[in-house]
Amino acid sequence: MKEGNLMHYITACLNIISDKNFNEIIEAFKKLEEETNKEEGCIKFHAYPLEPSERKIMLWEIWENEEAVNVHFTKLHTKNVQEQKLTEVEWIIKSNVN
Repeated sequence: MKEGNLMHYITACLNIISDKNFNEIIEAFKKLEEETNKEEGCIKFHAYPLEPSERKIMLWEIWENEEAVNVHFTKLHTKNVQEQKLTEVEWIIKSNVN
C-alpha cells in the first residue's frame, strides 16, 4: 500500500430475502468469499451467517482502496450472487482509514 492511500473498510448486515434453503444461500456467499479474496485490491472479505433463525449474513471487508470495491461489483462472481436476489442490505458502514 502506498503512503497516503486510504484503506477502505466495509461492515454490512444483509437480510436474507430468498426462500431458498439457508445452507444453499450460505454456500453461495462462501463461494463469493473465496473468489473475492482472490481479487486484486482485496485484503479481506468475510461473509458470516448469524443464527439461522435470524436469516442474516454479516460482511466484513477490507480493501486497498475504494476503486478496488468498485471493480469488485463488475466481477462475474459478484454479479451472479446479486442476480439471485438472496439478500438485501439492512445496514452498511464504510470508512477510509490510513
